[in-house]
Amino acid sequence: MITGDADATALSIARRLGFPINPGKASCLTGAEIESMTERQLQDAVGHVSVFARTTPKHKMAIVSAFQAKGCIVAMTGDGVNDAPALKLADIGISMGRSGTDVAKEAADMILVDDDFSTILGAVEEGKSIFYNIQNFLTFQLSTSVAALTLIAMATLFGLNNPLNAMQILWINILMDGPPAQSLGVEPVDDEVMKKPPRARDAAILTPLLLRRVLTSAMIIVAGTMFVYVHEMTDGAVTARDTTMTFTTFVFFDMFNALACRSEKKSIFSIGFTTNKMFNFSVMGSIVGQFLVIYMPFFQTVFQTEALTFTDLLGITLLTSSVFWAEEARKFFGSRSQQKIHGRNAGQGFRRVDTEEGEAFEIV
Repeated sequence: MITGDADATALSIARRLGFPINPGKASCLTGAEIESMTERQLQDAVGHVSVFARTTPKHKMAIVSAFQAKGCIVAMTGDGVNDAPALKLADIGISMGRSGTDVAKEAADMILVDDDFSTILGAVEEGKSIFYNIQNFLTFQLSTSVAALTLIAMATLFGLNNPLNAMQILWINILMDGPPAQSLGVEPVDDEVMKKPPRARDAAILTPLLLRRVLTSAMIIVAGTMFVYVHEMTDGAVTARDTTMTFTTFVFFDMFNALACRSEKKSIFSIGFTTNKMFNFSVMGSIVGQFLVIYMPFFQTVFQTEALTFTDLLGITLLTSSVFWAEEARKFFGSRSQQKIHGRNAGQGFRRVDTEEGEAFEIV
């Protein structure tokens, strides 16, 4: 909390708001004390100070700069002309919508229309969720595209006929990938998202973990689809059944892959199968569409397919679910490793202490 009020007033308000206050004045710095510090001393001090009192616009900018020099992502709220320079300097400047001056609104990156600070938490939560949803969307799209390209490239390399014809590839790219991929972008906010630290300014969307997920899923899809294709083509000739089995295998792999891509780290069994209704409708619509392509005579002619038996579909389902179970295994073992790390770091943060002025918090 940065204010122009006296330090005693500022500390009193901070306690009423539930700020973690150290005993004595260790958690409060005044503008005069800031001026007497070097930049390095201020950077060391801001880590344990909760309240800054009797500050000017110059002091506010120095505080923001000190946090940024420590590698922090700084959000600054304000409503007056004196806050404008710091709002401009901060990574995210937030101006009050009702009580904010025009100067503050112009300097800010965001305007808090209802002047309710709790709205900021919702905005941060939504912003983080959108980022991770984009990553899940890319994981699904890239793994499907890499698998399709690899499948065709391998068939060409080994002198085999293409396992998918032009209409089938078009069906996969437009109708099958479209709705499920879009529904991943509206995945509900993860409860754990606010426990994650802010990303670095130069953080890439395509992380090493994302690329590993893409390549792993693509390899499983390619291996499974090629297995079905080679197994069906025992007579050396490509029949409608061969392409239908291969085509349906790839589509079912897609659906299980989409299910696995709903979260980077959490199992679908902890997320719940019904939390994203748009995803469920998209996948069910895609599966119904695939059945129409297989069983309706008109579409059989267009896509060069033929009807499959229940045994065929059961075998395809069991095989294609492997991409889902592989991803679930990665999440399971990854979460266990993360729990061990959290266990070693347990106890870091604030602890309660008793002072003459009442209960307070000490940073440990």
